[in-house]
This record gives sequence, structure tokens and C-alpha cells, in this order.
Amino acid sequence: MQLKLISKFSLLLLIVFFIGCSNRDQVNSTTNKYSLYIMNKDLGNTILTTNSIDSGTMDILKNGIDVPTQYFDRSIIIHEGFFYHIKSEKFRKFEIKENALTEIAAIPMSDQHIENINWQGKDTLLIFTLDNKTYSKLHYYKIDVKRFEILQKEEIPLPSPPPNFTTISIGFSTLHHNNLIIGYTYNKVFNETDFTTIDTMYMATLNPENLQIRAIQKDNRSTYPGGINTVQSYSFADENGNFYFMSCPGIALGNNLSKPTAIFRIPKDTTKVDSTYFFNLTAATQNHAYGMWYLGNNEAIIRSERKDLYNDFSDHHSTYQFEYYVVDLLKQTTTKLKLPYDKGTRKESVLVENGKAYITIDDKDDNHQVWIYNILTKEISTGLKLDKETDFIVRIDKLN
Repeated sequence: MQLKLISKFSLLLLIVFFIGCSNRDQVNSTTNKYSLYIMNKDLGNTILTTNSIDSGTMDILKNGIDVPTQYFDRSIIIHEGFFYHIKSEKFRKFEIKENALTEIAAIPMSDQHIENINWQGKDTLLIFTLDNKTYSKLHYYKIDVKRFEILQKEEIPLPSPPPNFTTISIGFSTLHHNNLIIGYTYNKVFNETDFTTIDTMYMATLNPENLQIRAIQKDNRSTYPGGINTVQSYSFADENGNFYFMSCPGIALGNNLSKPTAIFRIPKDTTKVDSTYFFNLTAATQNHAYGMWYLGNNEAIIRSERKDLYNDFSDHHSTYQFEYYVVDLLKQTTTKLKLPYDKGTRKESVLVENGKAYITIDDKDDNHQVWIYNILTKEISTGLKLDKETDFIVRIDKLN
């Protein structure tokens, strides 16, 4: 009798073990739809994957995957269930195995950091990097992520910088009208923590095959076109093939506050920035903005700072000050969304899918929540909520 009880108890433990493993694997799996990258209150980092962000609650330490600092930071590339990042002189590829991140491939890529990326089809990644010594040498990598090998590597010889503006920032890249267009600007460095940006945006048009420069455009209506798009989105193409990008001269990127944050357009049938189109967001909101995500039908969401709520750059990231606006690109109007103030200077905090915009907000009441904006009805509701071990929801991505 006792043997039978022990046998039944052992069987029960085995069942519980397998159910627990099954649930854990289900929480974090590359077959899940969404990924959230989180900075914890203990300054560690966690990745959560889930099939639903419309509702529910999750405990980040219990349900998440710990991200060792030697793996990657928030500037990760997530595509088709895999994670990519430059770390320790290599471009690395990770996947989730047995509820942990596992490196599965690596390519040497020394003395480089990513400024911008673009996908050319499902398996071809275009990477634009600057060197870590002079911040002035632009390199281009074309990578087959399936075979994980470099197909093409070139240095793109941009024109020499103006006097005293010795470093470069790459703000956007797009394959447009049978050309490759790169938006960039030049920076002046004062010391280790302070710099400014020249008062002009530059757009280089290149042959996408041999990367020879065909033309350089200049535009001084604003500066610092775009930003590092592995950290935050600043550009998109609409349904008709028109390309839009945001300039970011605010304190957190260009640090040239005399220039406005604005949206620019490159029409579908040309490589030239439209000289007649200038959506001055600073005039509309009285603030600078960082981050832009396309909703469809000529509307986008922007993430705007509140200059009256922070002191200077030292508390810019920790102050609850960021607002979200829906902007009409054709009418050039802004509508503020009724959401709590968010914190965190640059975050990939908006995901647009199936007629909804999912917006992650870390508010003053220590709530870390996905908010849902219904694009058609304009209604706002709450979705997935994370526990209070969360400090920032740094990014939200479509995993599959």
C-alpha cells in the first residue's frame, strides 16, 4: 500500500514538473508573438516574450529571461524570432533555448557601433556603422542572416566635415526610388558629456550596388535627421511609397535647440526632400520630440518631451514628462492622447498592429503598462501590465 502511495506521489511530482516546464517554455519562446525588453529596478535587464499584450499581468523575474550584460543592451535587432547585436568586436546572433538566450553565430566586426539598419527582404540585413575611435568613418555591411555571413562590406566616403564639426551621426537609411538614401549630420564635441550639432541636415544619395555617391542634399530647416533606429524609430514609408523622417535637434539627440523638431518627406518618385513640405512639430507642441511610428492612412504617433517638467539632461530620462500625439501628416495637425506621462528619454515604446497602437508607459504611480489606442475608434484601453520590479519598459517588438 505504501509503495503504491509513493508511486502515485512520484507520478504526481513528475506531472507537476512537466506542467511547470511546459508553462515556463510557453512564457518565453521564439514561437511567441511579442518581445519586451525591460530595465529592472535592480539595474539588471530582462526579456519577456508572450503571445498576448492585450491583457493580463506578468512578473518579470518569474516569467522573464535574464539578459547578461555581456550579451546586449536595448539597441538590439529583433527579426523572425532571433536577436542580433554588436558586442565585444563581433556581430552576434541569439535565440531563446530552454528559457535562456543562447548565442548561435557570430561575425567579426571590430571597432564598430551600429547607427542604422535596414532589412532588404527577409534574410538580408543592411547595417550602417561608425568606428569607435573617430566617429567619422561610415561603413556599410550587407549580411545574409540565414547563412550568417557578410555579402558586402564598404567604407562610404562622405564629404569632409565642416571645421570643428568632426564627428558624424547617421539618422536614417532607406532604399527609395532605386537609390540608397542616407540622412546624416555633423557634430561638435565640447567634452565627454556635451556636444552640439551643425545647423544643417545632409542626405546622400548612393548607387545601392556599388555605393558610389550620386548626390548630396543639404537642408537647414532643421538638423539631426532621425536617430539610431535600433534604439527608437524615426522614419517610415507610407502606403504610397512616400518616405517620411523626423528631425531630432532636441537636447537628447542633436542638442541644437534653436532648430525645430519637424517631419520631412521624400516623395515616392524622387530622391529629393520635398522643399514644400515642412511639418513643424515644435511650433505645434512647443516642445521637441523623439520617436515616430506610422499608424497608416497618413497618421503617425510621436513622443514629445515637456521642457517645463525637466531641469536639464541629467534628469531628462527619469522625469515623468513624455506625451504621445497622433499627427495628421497631410493636414499637419496634432492631437494629444489622454495617457499618463511616460519616462525614459529614448524608447521603442510603440508597436502598431491590426488597427491598434500598443504604447508602453512607465508612469509616476510605478505602473508599467501597455496602453492600447484603437486607430479607427480613437478609444484608449489598458493591456498587459508588468509588476513593480520593472523600472523601464525599454522596448516592445513583434517577435514573429
